[in-house]
Amino acid sequence: MDDNFKIVQSENIDITAIILTYNEEIHIERCILSLKKFIKEIVVIDSYSNDRTLEICKNHDIRVFKNKFRYQAHQTNWALKNIDIKTEWIIRVDADEYLLNDFNIMLNDKLKGLDKDISGIVINRKIKFLGKIINYGSTSPHKTLRIWRRGMGFYEDSVMDEQLIVNGKTTYLNTNLIDENLKSLKWFIKKHSNYAAREAISYLNYKEQTNSKYSNSDYSKINKKKKYKIYYRLPIFIRPFIFFFYSYFIKLGFLSGWQGLIFNVIQVLWYRIIVDFEILKLRNRNKFS
Repeated sequence: MDDNFKIVQSENIDITAIILTYNEEIHIERCILSLKKFIKEIVVIDSYSNDRTLEICKNHDIRVFKNKFRYQAHQTNWALKNIDIKTEWIIRVDADEYLLNDFNIMLNDKLKGLDKDISGIVINRKIKFLGKIINYGSTSPHKTLRIWRRGMGFYEDSVMDEQLIVNGKTTYLNTNLIDENLKSLKWFIKKHSNYAAREAISYLNYKEQTNSKYSNSDYSKINKKKKYKIYYRLPIFIRPFIFFFYSYFIKLGFLSGWQGLIFNVIQVLWYRIIVDFEILKLRNRNKFS
């Protein structure tokens, strides 16, 4: 077994992990093993999987709840409202993500000296694509708010690019959450094609809050504000090429090798072109003003 997933003796942190699943038998055990070494409890919210996902969870003595899936934000908020979580902290981890061994020590040290007015912790998320961690570009690595105090956070009601909202300040922990999906490239492309339709709806439903104030530590809010106030103000069908140039050349995406090229072509260029097509289709149907 890879050293990253060996369960080492350590003191469990007062934190519960929430994992959303649907047919994740290829990923779920790797995710669980990366968490068990330091997490006090793991809770799985399953969308009625029909593979071995639930069997694997049962083997690890994990609490499993079932709820019909609508979108990620709705599913996570359902968990926060309906599940009795007793730990002081909560972390959300996707089934195809995992944490490395150093996370335990770094988070433990961070929590020991944390002020009471800190309600959320931002960490790094890196994508491992075709066997290579993408360390350069506009989408990987990026900072993401994934850890929060119980009762102090919820997800905004968005069908795509959902952001965690916390009641209080946030701080940053320089450690990495790895996103490595083991399914095929064909599946990856199909997933992003489905995401494109949801992203278009999310964009057209978005109402900019011009009076909102954002602190320097509100990474999730700042990133979403930048997307709607900068990227989407560029000319339609031109902006994906501008974004690709920015990600691949300005943000040094080319340093991630041939995997970085394929990743940027799919994730940055092709995906954003499809989103623009979906936006155009919805506008032509007069569904949005």
